[in-house]
Amino acid sequence: MNLGLLETTLNSTEAVVEFCQERSLLPTSVACPKCQTHCQLKKREQVKDGFAWRCRNSRCRSWISLRHGTFFMASKLTIKVIIKLIYLWAFEMATENNVRRECGISSSHTITDWKNFLRDVCLDYLRRHPRQIGGPGHTVEIDESVFNRRKHNVGRLVEPIWVFGGYDPAEKEGFLVTVPNRNAETLLPIIKKYILPGTTVVSDCWRAYNRVGSEGFSHLTVNHSLHFVDPITKATTNHVERMWKEAKQRNKRECGTNRELLETYLSEFMWRQKFGHNPFVSIINQIAEGYPVGKELLSTSSENPLLPTLPLQSVENLPVELKINIDCSLPPFKHY
Repeated sequence: MNLGLLETTLNSTEAVVEFCQERSLLPTSVACPKCQTHCQLKKREQVKDGFAWRCRNSRCRSWISLRHGTFFMASKLTIKVIIKLIYLWAFEMATENNVRRECGISSSHTITDWKNFLRDVCLDYLRRHPRQIGGPGHTVEIDESVFNRRKHNVGRLVEPIWVFGGYDPAEKEGFLVTVPNRNAETLLPIIKKYILPGTTVVSDCWRAYNRVGSEGFSHLTVNHSLHFVDPITKATTNHVERMWKEAKQRNKRECGTNRELLETYLSEFMWRQKFGHNPFVSIINQIAEGYPVGKELLSTSSENPLLPTLPLQSVENLPVELKINIDCSLPPFKHY
């Protein structure tokens, strides 16, 4: 679906509601929160969405917002504009100029908040579907790389952020984890958490990897001071090095990344590696999964911790349980 076809599909308020109901973004029926009577979806010109739920009980007759308890609940944008913004983000076209032109959003803060929020949807999905990579007969290359450092050692001092990662070239799967340091006590538990026993692990000669072979893995090394591919074992870390290059490309395009948001950008990178072949359908399906709607009206006290925290605030203000920490970092991605 291209942007023109999406615009044609969403050519009326009725079409927007139908589009969202078919994809489980809006409920097809709700119960009145006051009297539990089944509600009817009716046109209502006073609201931006053009529709609202009306209680059938003659003694109640309450109006309930179309978007109450849904992904769209706390936003002031129309549902049509939100869908178009999601489309632009999915296909990496959500520059500020594009969003202003296509969606009519004038606020830079609103655009930034929505992009932050969609990265949180990626993170939420990846954390709900964790998995290990590798296994017997598989090779996983591991390496660490520094993010957010001074260029040419010029400018103010900044604390470097280290990211540890692994990549299975056969399955095109990998993982990225921020780490406080690169010692064995930090890296070995992460290796055991994300890589299946029996995997052949390939690394450089960094001393923190010396005990990998005694942790249930076969261990091969490559000495980068001599060659990139070991002439005897053919071991190489070229694939994981390429992963670093791809992960850092966005940083270069944007002239850097907010340190506090780095882990959410890593989650977006892994999400795009896994779902980049069909990003719009994938993100819509995952929003529906993360924000379930059913026959009963959802309340804002839903068990889904994301529900009350829609993108009218920046990611720094998200509840603590939504932020990634070092102990529960990002699960593997799949590269298509």
